[in-house]
Amino acid sequence: MKSLARLLLALVGALAIANVAAAAELRKIKLTITARTSTAAPYFIAIDKGYFAEQGLELEIVDAGGGVAIPALISGSVEFSMSAAVSVGAIMRGAALRVIYTMADRPAYQLWTTRPEIKSIADLKGQQVGIISRGDTFEIAMRIALRDAGLPPDWVAYTPLGAGTAPRQAALVAGVLPAIIIGHGDVTPLIGTKGFEQAHMLVDMAKIVRMPYTGIATSAHLIDTDRDLVERFLRAMIRGVRYMRAYRAETIAILAKADPLVDKRALDGDYADLIPTMTDDGIATDALIRKDLLARAAMLDIPEAKIPLIDQIFNYGPLRTVNAEFAKSGWTPAR
Repeated sequence: MKSLARLLLALVGALAIANVAAAAELRKIKLTITARTSTAAPYFIAIDKGYFAEQGLELEIVDAGGGVAIPALISGSVEFSMSAAVSVGAIMRGAALRVIYTMADRPAYQLWTTRPEIKSIADLKGQQVGIISRGDTFEIAMRIALRDAGLPPDWVAYTPLGAGTAPRQAALVAGVLPAIIIGHGDVTPLIGTKGFEQAHMLVDMAKIVRMPYTGIATSAHLIDTDRDLVERFLRAMIRGVRYMRAYRAETIAILAKADPLVDKRALDGDYADLIPTMTDDGIATDALIRKDLLARAAMLDIPEAKIPLIDQIFNYGPLRTVNAEFAKSGWTPAR
């Protein structure tokens, strides 16, 4: 019996050492996100379900808007960022970054106001619009909406309110700005709250704006020197995307665990808004990208002839490799 006990102890010790060694072998990487909403769900899912660990990765999620995320990406202090929209502007100004994944082909945004005298975009002349950070998808969507309405790009100004949904929710309820861009699901918890009774939607951007919406950016250097890492990241992320699309309730539960203070009604509404907008393969068409680049060029005062080539901004090569693997394997997620 003593020999058996010693053998069992030895086995337990060996397993513990193996587990520690396996954990030590995980490569630590960082990803910045702008908000803990459905757009970030694939990453939290991939952590929760062990998809990153399967790829030998340990992902740390950092909450940061594009104004912080892009300098961090350029410096190499983070490997990946959800601030793909802000990265495009930085690339057009010379930053050696690339967009490697595009989540959706239109933004699940709405433009709201609590000012009764404001009844349309035209009434916002010279007014401030609340966004997350300058040059983000909120601002680009607004610029496209203005252009399509026949209004000049300087019709409104922009107030960055920082990462996350809460600052824009608070600003909308308080009426501190004439207009706020926010997700439909993020409005749901505000219904019936004090200060929201005057609120009304001006524009449902999901119905009128088409653009590459959110995604992943990384450095051109990382793609060139460690493409394997980029593909491992994408492999885990795509598993998260597929899980998200397959399991609504489970996805919302994982997001709620990532942010215990969030209202689940907001998560559910946000999920419902996002799913119909998502690309099938994470790749935006050249026509859609071109439209986006023209809006950005106007914002950055870059002549159309000076806009970089699409493949100098977007590099879907690693994603195409990973997509081909999934097509061949037929992998599907399990609860």
